[in-house]
Amino acid sequence: MESDIIKTAFIGLGYRGMQLFNLLRHIPGFRATAFADPGKPGIALPETKAYTRGETDYVRMLREQTPRLVFVASPWKCHVEHAMRCIEHGADVALEIKGGLYVDEYRPLLELAERTGRKVYPMENTLFMRDVMAMSCLVRSGTLGEIVYMRGGYRHDLRRLLLDDQGTLGNREKTESVWRSRFYQEENGDLYPTHGLAPLCFIAGIGRTDRFKSLTSFASRPAGLMQRIRDLGGNTDIKITLGDVVVTQLETEKGVLLSLTHDTTLPRPRSLDFEIQGTKGIWQGDRHLIYIEGNSPYETWEKDDAYIARYEHPYWQRWGQTALEVDTHHQGMDFVMLKAVKEDLRGGTPYPASLQDLALWTSVTPWSKVSIAERRTVSLDKGLKP
Repeated sequence: MESDIIKTAFIGLGYRGMQLFNLLRHIPGFRATAFADPGKPGIALPETKAYTRGETDYVRMLREQTPRLVFVASPWKCHVEHAMRCIEHGADVALEIKGGLYVDEYRPLLELAERTGRKVYPMENTLFMRDVMAMSCLVRSGTLGEIVYMRGGYRHDLRRLLLDDQGTLGNREKTESVWRSRFYQEENGDLYPTHGLAPLCFIAGIGRTDRFKSLTSFASRPAGLMQRIRDLGGNTDIKITLGDVVVTQLETEKGVLLSLTHDTTLPRPRSLDFEIQGTKGIWQGDRHLIYIEGNSPYETWEKDDAYIARYEHPYWQRWGQTALEVDTHHQGMDFVMLKAVKEDLRGGTPYPASLQDLALWTSVTPWSKVSIAERRTVSLDKGLKP
């Protein structure tokens, strides 16, 4: 029925926005009617009106199109403002993720969403990975015992994106490097914590049954981007401030230790570096290995396939096969995420993350900068609670 269609619009149609836009077309019940992006003049998409007349044209789109749901995939500095304008025009928001730009950045958006009753869905796709969702079920079953230590991170070589490689020399069109690389020239901290942190919080109930107590961050020297610039024959007068590897240690009130790594400017295969360790066993996500005391052969790793299948999350039981067929780029996680948004909007199973969760995850960024700059442990009794 037409009344069941979720009328949708997009703010920002770059790399990530276009990914989600294309995937949404495979999910019945959504209809994308418009997009706003001042950097996309002249682009034409079927049955979709373009709003590209400057940085505020998205407001005209909201007024004219009256969407039920808006995907915000604009540059990081615009996220909160764009989401607030969407809510003021009566729309729910699917908000792309990033690191926090400053402490309490999301506070005005939290207050507005609570006052209006509008929903904000964090688009953290790693929450919807098949193995992460299965591990959340396995941990809740008690199979790993009490959780003691967890590890995760964003370990992804972004040098080509940040420099556009030969775009640095004027030979290629620039993309995210126009705005994203500036953070590497001005900041020093964990710029992008949520890919590694959100699943750990989801699995261990942090933000619900447990809270962060303290944070300590360390940064290596910056060398990777400068080496790449030299290799390309680029401008070596550029100053890089962000350490190649930033490690953050977080302690919770229940005594759980988390290690978080930001590692984006050195050559390496992509990794989320997940490890979950409890009193009855341990899981290593990258290696797809698990050890359960009393079940596994003594001090011998097992492949985790049987455990993932046994503790399959209901989302993946329902949508997993289609997700893997349609969403080949992200191994089904984006498709499952979008289906979860639709389910929540239709009054079904609640979406597993909230804006309060996003505020919690992203607060690691500004506090890690404080810890590195002041060479100290930061007490989070107040600072990291949403």
